[in-house]
Amino acid sequence: MFHRYLGPQDTFYVGTFKGVGCVYLQTYSDTYAKVVYCKLHTTKTPITVADLLNDRVLLFCASHELSVLPILIDRGTEYCGKLEQHFYHAVSERK
Repeated sequence: MFHRYLGPQDTFYVGTFKGVGCVYLQTYSDTYAKVVYCKLHTTKTPITVADLLNDRVLLFCASHELSVLPILIDRGTEYCGKLEQHFYHAVSERK
């Protein structure tokens, strides 16, 4: 009933690697199942946020016929942008 009721998502700076540059860890926590989905990216943009949700979270949930309800985010720059280019539009377009 409460599966995936709230999923915190955040981006963490990992470090700078020679030949790669800045590396960020995009995370999504399933607070009910106590599982964390994560992915490394070299940019901190709305498209990387949508990539994690589409590639890991929504794909897993769809294969198990589960729904994702609210996603808790901070107000980081990777979640901001023009309304018509918001990262949630990129997520909903792939459903």
